[in-house]
Amino acid sequence: MLKTMLAVATVGTMAIAMSTMVHAKDVSAQQAGVEYAREAVSKAEAVYVVNAQRLSETEKKYADVQKQLAEDKKQAELSKLALDQAKIKLDSAQLILDKAWKQQ
Repeated sequence: MLKTMLAVATVGTMAIAMSTMVHAKDVSAQQAGVEYAREAVSKAEAVYVVNAQRLSETEKKYADVQKQLAEDKKQAELSKLALDQAKIKLDSAQLILDKAWKQQ
């Protein structure tokens, strides 16, 4: 009977020990999973920071280009007005010259 009790106790102890080992393996696996997830977050965050910085720089360049575009349009409009006025003066001067030639 003592042998049977010892055998049952030994089996019970082994079952507890195996349960603890299985639990330890589960915890270890979970820790590895968490560490893998942390690394993935760290990498994704680094990529995000780079892309967010690039976006910010591009938006600034875009705003600068828009300002330059507005200035260029303004200058083009002013030069067009100056060109039109110069053509009007040329046409007027040409008419006066043509009249002078006809009167000779």
